[in-house]
Amino acid sequence: MRYSTRLIATVAPALLLAANLRAAEKAADGVPAAGLVRIAEGVSGHIHPAVAITPRGTLIVVYSQADFRDMRITRSTDGGRTWEPSKAFPHLIDKTEYPGSLTTLADGRVVHAWNRWTEPTGREEPRYVEYSISSDEGLTWSPPVELPKNPTVTSVIRHPIVELAGDRWLFQLSDATLEHNRLTGQTKPFDDGRTEPLAPRPTPVPFVRTAKGTLVHGRGARSTDGGRTWTPIADFPNVHEQGWRHEMTALKNGWIVASEIVGPGVGGDFIRYVVSRDDGLSWKPSITYYNPGRPIGGRACPRTVELDEKTLGVVFYDVDAKQPGGPGVFFLRLPTASLAPK
Repeated sequence: MRYSTRLIATVAPALLLAANLRAAEKAADGVPAAGLVRIAEGVSGHIHPAVAITPRGTLIVVYSQADFRDMRITRSTDGGRTWEPSKAFPHLIDKTEYPGSLTTLADGRVVHAWNRWTEPTGREEPRYVEYSISSDEGLTWSPPVELPKNPTVTSVIRHPIVELAGDRWLFQLSDATLEHNRLTGQTKPFDDGRTEPLAPRPTPVPFVRTAKGTLVHGRGARSTDGGRTWTPIADFPNVHEQGWRHEMTALKNGWIVASEIVGPGVGGDFIRYVVSRDDGLSWKPSITYYNPGRPIGGRACPRTVELDEKTLGVVFYDVDAKQPGGPGVFFLRLPTASLAPK
């Protein structure tokens, strides 16, 4: 039987989308989602991967190979289907570190922020934050810049920074939210809408700016006036209880997605997206994208990026020793349409 090229061009994308949706939903059946790509093996401890994508489509992932040591970096130039062999991140060779975040700026540069202890090779508290910038798709990185150190309180970053304008950046840290100007070096506190007293070591939570410019804080508040006033959000996803573990990402289409790990124990049983389609006002659970049919090994720490207008990519880890290939860091592509209401 012969088909016209016009018919094939019309039907094929629909069939492909349906197949991708079935693959995404497959995770809810106790089977790891189809298309899961292993980035790393033999990992242990606080692995906590981060991911960013450049305007040219280069994906960059950083993760800790071993507990508080050996920060690795790898890249993909084909949408996460294959990955380059990982390399040691240059500024952390033979130094202790606690993993942080990656952020792509509006001009295409990528910011890697991480956490250092006071001792170069030890873990004497308090910790502080450093960052470095790449202007060449993650191949080389500028000398590290230190944020102001608090001599008595640990300061930890785990989520992407928020770019306000020009070189003004918001760093959401465990002890404060800071507004930092990269050009002047000036750093000052930012009113992030917190209403509860800060504990000595509170949890760093995600903080995003939506396509409409609304600020949404991981403790369940939103601001439409640049952070001057805040409104509580009802039925907000649980991304603050273990905020260094969970995530929140603003998409270009106006949606906001939060990864929520559901179940008891350290790693829970499955990871799902909770989605807002009205600029953060309301939230509803969406697809389960990782359910291995057993407790997840480790805290997973998923991080999501938008590959294009139709596709998301999420990186996470699972250290269950009995899975094929053993402990690893994984990348998964998902159709954005799979998040739409059924």
